[in-house]
Amino acid sequence: MLTEQREIILIMEKTTVNKKKTGKKGKGEYFCLDLIPDPFVVLEQDGKILDVNNGCSLLLGSDKAQLIGKNFKDFREFIRLRKKTDQAILEKKEVVERIALNNKNFEVSILPFEAEPEKYLLRVTFKDITNFLRLELELLKRNKELIIINSLSSAFISSDNIDLAMEKLMDKVFLITDFHTGWLLLKENDSFLLQISRGISPELQHKIEEGALASLCDDTIEKDEPLHFIDSSDISGISFLREEGIIFLVVIPLVSEHKHIGLLFLASRVGRDFDYDFASLLTLVGNHAAHIINKIRMFQETRRLSITDSLTGLHNTRYFYRALDLEIARTNRYGTPFSLMLFDIDNVKQLNDNYGHQAGDEVLHELAAILKSVSRETDTVVRYGGEEFIIILPNTPEEETVHLANRIRSAVQENVFPLNDSGKVKITLSGGIASYPKNARDAKNLLNAADMALYAAKAAGKNVVLCYEGFN
Repeated sequence: MLTEQREIILIMEKTTVNKKKTGKKGKGEYFCLDLIPDPFVVLEQDGKILDVNNGCSLLLGSDKAQLIGKNFKDFREFIRLRKKTDQAILEKKEVVERIALNNKNFEVSILPFEAEPEKYLLRVTFKDITNFLRLELELLKRNKELIIINSLSSAFISSDNIDLAMEKLMDKVFLITDFHTGWLLLKENDSFLLQISRGISPELQHKIEEGALASLCDDTIEKDEPLHFIDSSDISGISFLREEGIIFLVVIPLVSEHKHIGLLFLASRVGRDFDYDFASLLTLVGNHAAHIINKIRMFQETRRLSITDSLTGLHNTRYFYRALDLEIARTNRYGTPFSLMLFDIDNVKQLNDNYGHQAGDEVLHELAAILKSVSRETDTVVRYGGEEFIIILPNTPEEETVHLANRIRSAVQENVFPLNDSGKVKITLSGGIASYPKNARDAKNLLNAADMALYAAKAAGKNVVLCYEGFN
């Protein structure tokens, strides 16, 4: 196709030169410019139109006869090409320019060729590139969307720390949108709670945490639109936002699986232009941020389930062994002792035989709640297996552990455990205590020490807590 077009152009140039010299078409050299599919015009050096094709006539909305002899530079549609035609003559080489005309986009090629010594003509070809530019813009848009998606996704993928992932997500949002002030509220039950903020004062943060934006959140949800732009008059009516110096505020609802999971607030202390492209950008950011946050929450729940006992809600052994290794490493580094308390329900077979295994599960669930309530916040309470429970007590020597263990034992002994179908029951616990590094030098031996102390407590008559005595 390019070779054929080049041959057409060469014939056209030869014909044009012959017409210029003789004032008539040369025999065997007649050429019709209408064979050229694109709008086409031949100019003299001063810009006078020598010939055009039908495509160019349609482009300019005039007949050929009306166009020939007129000066190309007099057409307002071609103002941007005036300097380009002069440049092509001066440099004696092709010059290319893009123009918009009649709701279309054209790439204009201006090529000088020598008609006679030091006398040049110009051929000007208009290539319709409207569809090409539309495709180019669409590709750029898709590429921009992919950049945004990949950028936001990297905040989650790059870290297994959920809080850090949220911080990185907010940083990515600011980078993409060019905001420097904002906050993220996530829905918990029926309220929106502050998750993270950037660029706001402690006073405003406190106001948000108190729920001062609750009505604004409700209005945004009720509108059910991709964006909620708060105009300056509404902002001025909210004293704590006005005092913060905010004059531009947009709220982006975060929706996942048809449910509102949060609200992203982006604010500015200077005015910002708000147009369709900007709105599209914010909508895209909101949609994908919601998707990422939903994935983060799913990851949180999956991780929680992987380290949680399904019956009692306590940590499971998978979590325990990891926590134990960390506590040993901390003790080795700082020299602070810690202890283990291993408990087992007394006479559990009798409980199951008398009331059934379902009643036994109810007791385990209630017992777990007691262990959590009596233990300290820093303690790690674990269902160790079956009817056994183990508690890690950081920075706690043996003497203090004995006191805590007996407090737990007494609380359980005094509690009446309700059973759904079988009335009530009371139980007792036996416990064994081992401390690190007093009773062992590694995790395996520490657990063995606690187990031996528990065995001694059972042998001593049950409902008692004993410390390990055998390590030298």
